[in-house]
Amino acid sequence: MTQAFIPVIHSIPSSQALIATVLPNYPISKPHSCQLYKRGLNDTYLVETERERYILRIYRNRWRTKEEIDFEIELLTFLHNKNMPISYPIQRDNGSFTTEIIAPEGNRYATLFSYAPGKAVNEKLDSEQSQRLGEVLAIIHQNLDKFNSSFSRPHLNNEYLLDWAMRKIEAVYKYRNDIDYLYTQIEQIKQHLEALELPTTA
Repeated sequence: MTQAFIPVIHSIPSSQALIATVLPNYPISKPHSCQLYKRGLNDTYLVETERERYILRIYRNRWRTKEEIDFEIELLTFLHNKNMPISYPIQRDNGSFTTEIIAPEGNRYATLFSYAPGKAVNEKLDSEQSQRLGEVLAIIHQNLDKFNSSFSRPHLNNEYLLDWAMRKIEAVYKYRNDIDYLYTQIEQIKQHLEALELPTTA
């Protein structure tokens, strides 16, 4: 019987390995728990010490480049320094924010974040919650007008959100009969957006 090497697309890092190799790089008390909290575009772990909670994010291989991750970290650090109520990245002892992990599918990056206190609200916000959310988002956007990054990240425009996404979908589902339906929907979305005459950025 011939055995074949099967590549890994997405692995789940061991919690104990993260406690032993990644978390000691951060200025926090010794964790007694590191549990996988959520799987999605990234793997999210809930880290608990004797007194504090943290969030450890493991970015997927090839989903974000190192520069895109650095952009995100720089932006969140900027907002944290403006006293915005967000979960913010925590620096390692050496001054950096990310830890590189060698995973079966390739290198991945880990970043530790503060834990945002409170509880999640229902999908349907009441008037008080809606007002508070609007106020906070407005202040965040006002502060971001002053944000300048030394890193780059794709603009969330039509080309990225629609055309790039469609190319990725077509590469997987190009033989499906309903691929033309998706192209039609994208063109309609573009027409609706153009009709709004929204301001654009470079």
